[in-house]
Amino acid sequence: MKTHLARIALLLMPIGLTGCLIGNGRICGPQTPMAYCDKETYQKLVHPTPLRDKWQHPSRSQAEQQRDWIACGGMDNGGYAGVSGSTGAETARLSGEKFDQIQRCMMSKRYQYNGTCEGAIPSRYPACQGR
Repeated sequence: MKTHLARIALLLMPIGLTGCLIGNGRICGPQTPMAYCDKETYQKLVHPTPLRDKWQHPSRSQAEQQRDWIACGGMDNGGYAGVSGSTGAETARLSGEKFDQIQRCMMSKRYQYNGTCEGAIPSRYPACQGR
């Protein structure tokens, strides 16, 4: 009996030494980014807050905000469509300009941006200037 238990323990020991665990329905090992193992962080990564929802107006309803977002050039899903260019750099520049235009439009309607202004890219947003 003891030898039988010792054999089972010997067979199961490598599994315990791998460092893997099951988290968020996934097998998480030492090389797996922890964002994939933490359910809340994973959900934020997979389903980020729409850009539209990072704007607030003291007297507008969500339906009015949605209409304003679309009128400013945003999409129905709360994002915005990138603009295609002939090169990757041109596409990035044109898409950035479109996002800047949407921000300026939202600010002209007296919306306030409540998203982050930290980092190299967000710090250059028109909505972050003068903060």
